[in-house]
Amino acid sequence: MVEGPCGWDLLTFVLDEGRTACVLHRDGQWLSFDRSCPHAGIDLLGGDLEDLSELGAGVVVACPAHTYLFDPVVGTCLWDASRGLPETPPLQTYEVTESCGNIRVRPRPLPARPSRDEWDQARADQLQLAAVDKALERKFPD
Repeated sequence: MVEGPCGWDLLTFVLDEGRTACVLHRDGQWLSFDRSCPHAGIDLLGGDLEDLSELGAGVVVACPAHTYLFDPVVGTCLWDASRGLPETPPLQTYEVTESCGNIRVRPRPLPARPSRDEWDQARADQLQLAAVDKALERKFPD
């Protein structure tokens, strides 16, 4: 593994379908997901991984192009630039198991898109702004 974004250890791999995915590890936590943003195909590892646990969201992946947010565990789009119910497909994520130094990944089922009744735009905006604030604080400390 090599050093990845935001202090995470990184391993990248190519799937049979030609897609590139990654495995990230930090403080005992494993994450694995496709590297391409489902919205525009931009490499998500050029964006940020932000811990929004204080807001009940856990770690989120922010796309570097349009700051779309994804849950890297289940793949749900948490914020998209339409400023409404996400039109963006979910992010493909993978279950990670590690045993005796071997890392295995298995695709997780894609989540259903949220319904209008489930979507909370104010909450989505709160998460997006918090992720941007954290990235700016890290990149431009006082």
